[in-house]
Amino acid sequence: MTIRLEFNRIAPGVEIGPHRHGVETIVYLAGGELVYEHGEQMDRRADVGPGDVLYEAPAELHRVRTEGRLDALALLAVVEADGGSSSRTASAAALRRWHEEIEPVRRGERARCVERDGIRRSFLVEPGDFGSVTFTVTEVSMLPGAEDAWHRHPGSEHAIVVFEGRGSILVGDVEEVLEPLKGIRVLPGRAHRVRNDGRHLLRYYVCASPGTDPTIDRRPADTPTRRLDA
Repeated sequence: MTIRLEFNRIAPGVEIGPHRHGVETIVYLAGGELVYEHGEQMDRRADVGPGDVLYEAPAELHRVRTEGRLDALALLAVVEADGGSSSRTASAAALRRWHEEIEPVRRGERARCVERDGIRRSFLVEPGDFGSVTFTVTEVSMLPGAEDAWHRHPGSEHAIVVFEGRGSILVGDVEEVLEPLKGIRVLPGRAHRVRNDGRHLLRYYVCASPGTDPTIDRRPADTPTRRLDA
């Protein structure tokens, strides 16, 4: 599987839809507010705020719009299935609608949080949320000077997008600067670590697929040998 991300800036008063995606979609709202109307009669509504995650079922008819005075900053994630997926399974998934009485939103302020060594993890979407194992979503905040230990996730691919601050990530022997709206893909099993070597809070989003608990699907990793240029 490959996670595909799309960042949308939706101006006040703009309405998108009605339409269907045909694939499971996770929307993380980084800023602003969205109204989500859905169902065959378009008679169900959810208000989505900053830090919330919205789930759009593949066959769910829906539209979104902004009613506030600020742009809505929406990060969409979908998974592109590999060639090994059966057409029957893919067709069944594409027909899924939202039949639950509860709204298809996970509120950021209600997320389970774990804080240790200057790193705060908010588990916005956990395994099985929305009745799906396609995604998990975590928001991570790192204080200046904080750094994660070398580790790997054998069971899932991770896509990282930075919203605030600057830092660095090492994936194997490759180092990349982290800065706002920069995205990094970490393939399953790749050793990596993140550190905040800036002067301000580093805050980033992690979408994993398949949707595994990142604290369980995590193994310590040795420090990779760095390549020395002559």
